[in-house]
Amino acid sequence: MTQTEIKELEKLKYRLNLILIAFLCSTTLAPCVIFYFRGEGQLKWMLIFIGISYLVSRLPTTFYDRFQISEDVRIYKLLGVDKFKQLSTNGDLINRRIRKKYPTHRNIINFETIKDKLNETYKIEKSHTVLFVFCLLTNIYAVFTNSIGTAVILFIGNILFNYYPNLLQQYNRIRYKRVVNNYSPAVITYDKP
Repeated sequence: MTQTEIKELEKLKYRLNLILIAFLCSTTLAPCVIFYFRGEGQLKWMLIFIGISYLVSRLPTTFYDRFQISEDVRIYKLLGVDKFKQLSTNGDLINRRIRKKYPTHRNIINFETIKDKLNETYKIEKSHTVLFVFCLLTNIYAVFTNSIGTAVILFIGNILFNYYPNLLQQYNRIRYKRVVNNYSPAVITYDKP
């Protein structure tokens, strides 16, 4: 691929993913901002919840290995994670769309990219866990302030845009580790971020 094609590919990926990210913001972050700045929420609680979420961001990577629901992809498939994968950012539908214009494009092209993707699962899960905790605390607070509409929107948004993405990272990690473990450790190693 030429440099121009690579730039165009990156622009296309950005635009397609931006649509999903806009939904994330409209169902989680926007209701939080409205709740705290125009609704019943008090700014001090928002700052406390941000502080708690920051502490969650400091958890070591080993936490995510212990927190993983299962080492069996079938459990994740029962939860619909494989279906969610189709609709997620950089998911199957977006990749199919990209391959219509760039048929040779692949997210994983060699063992190094598998290692990179495996390490990336921890980073993505960590960021979604931080948002999940903040939105969950805000959700509980919204219920206590009788802001039921905000609570419902946040609950649905938090499940769709934070909890399921975390499950997807766990699911992907199982798949990547399976590939890594089926080859000689001398050939492939991965570093936990």
